[in-house]
Amino acid sequence: MTKRILGKIFLLFILTVNSLYAEPTVSLSSPVIYIGDSVDVTITADGKSIEFPNINEIEGFAITGTSTSESINIINGTTTRTKSQNYHLRPTKSITIPSFKVRVDDKEYRTQPLELKVTKPVASKNGSPFVLEMKLNKKEAYVGEVVDLSIAFKRRIDANAQKLQLGEPKLKSFWVKKVDNVEHAQEGEYVIQRLHYKLFPQKAGEFTIPPLEALVGQMVQRQQRRGFFDDPFFGRNLSWQKIYSAPLTLNVKALPSGLELYGNYKISATVDKKSVTANKPLNLTIKIEGEGNIDDIKKFDPIIDHALVYADEPEIESALRGDIYHGTATQKVAIISDQNFTIPSLSLSYFNKATKSKKVIKTEPIEVEVTGSTTQQSTPSSIEMSSATQKAMNSTINKTAKMKVIIEKEDGYIKYLFLLLGVALGAGGVALFNFLKNHTAKTEHDMVKAIKKVKGDKALFELLLPYSKEGKVVSDALNLLEANLYKGNNNLIDREELMEFFEE
Repeated sequence: MTKRILGKIFLLFILTVNSLYAEPTVSLSSPVIYIGDSVDVTITADGKSIEFPNINEIEGFAITGTSTSESINIINGTTTRTKSQNYHLRPTKSITIPSFKVRVDDKEYRTQPLELKVTKPVASKNGSPFVLEMKLNKKEAYVGEVVDLSIAFKRRIDANAQKLQLGEPKLKSFWVKKVDNVEHAQEGEYVIQRLHYKLFPQKAGEFTIPPLEALVGQMVQRQQRRGFFDDPFFGRNLSWQKIYSAPLTLNVKALPSGLELYGNYKISATVDKKSVTANKPLNLTIKIEGEGNIDDIKKFDPIIDHALVYADEPEIESALRGDIYHGTATQKVAIISDQNFTIPSLSLSYFNKATKSKKVIKTEPIEVEVTGSTTQQSTPSSIEMSSATQKAMNSTINKTAKMKVIIEKEDGYIKYLFLLLGVALGAGGVALFNFLKNHTAKTEHDMVKAIKKVKGDKALFELLLPYSKEGKVVSDALNLLEANLYKGNNNLIDREELMEFFEE
């Protein structure tokens, strides 16, 4: 017994000594991979000083990352290093890993070349222990029309799977929404786990849904050795197996007339009051309900004469009702004016899924009365005012010309009379300027006092709205206040900056 143990120790010593002078080796994390998978090329060497090659690409495929690991061994006072360098790449075809130069303790070695095979994924088939399937509920759809994609992982009753990692469908030109509930069923010799996704095509064309990948983890037994004396014990380890589904094809047809919405909808527009004080906000609510790709609803920007309009982005809530994707889009709009105005009819165009044709739905116009206004309700148009101004200017020019003729004919006394008249008019103009300046200063001073006294975001918002186009300081403050009032934000408003603006 003692001789057997001593023999094993001697054999171990010989192997250890030999390992001190072992040549560098190269290995692959897997000799066969699927297209799209990555592989690690690992070079390992033992020695005191090790220099690995600088590799940027292998047969035209770039190295996407590197990593290094190292261990130190001390045997009979001799220190050696075991060092490994990993090169990460993702080839799309079979390649040969060439021989590389490795320098160990001032001596040059070459690794052996290796063959790496890259194959196309093969869809799993019924009868296998594990099967992955994808199905569409239709082969053709319109842009925006909901399509149901079901993914089924099937496990044969006699097969065990401790872990499952299922990939997500990655689709370009589709808006994808996962359905929360997972179905469990048994069909024949298979136990089935089924997931559902709702696909909304965003553009027309023929699309291929690529194969989906799943990793199945199975427990396998492995034997480990403790020390060097063959004292065995058994452990368990996860072994991963990849399985794939078959690809699918979907033909997506364009909606006519440039439409973007598909389904069935209704629209409404309501106001919080029909009569409002001048320069106070009125709140308009636009609501769209229906089934289809409601997440693609665009923002309404109503154009209203003699009014300022602040439109929020629509807030969309959607959910599945049975097999139907249903939702509501709600948009808030604040309107301020100093005279009566009309909210125009708002329209929404979509492709009706029942009639397979374009449908336009509209709201009714809403008349709003504005009270307490100091503005005349019938203000001349800019064209009319321009015409009146032009007539006045022509009249002034004619009078000036006549005065010039008269002055030229009159004597010096008349000239002095007109000179005095000009001085009087100039003094009057200066007085008028000072009056307007003092009046403006008083208005701005009143605004500063109002900002100091006003309480709450809503009151400050209403106070500043009539001055929204006066400058960036006011417009920025209004944007922050709007976010506080209608989006639940908590922005701080710099009142000192506002007061300085109005003082200037």
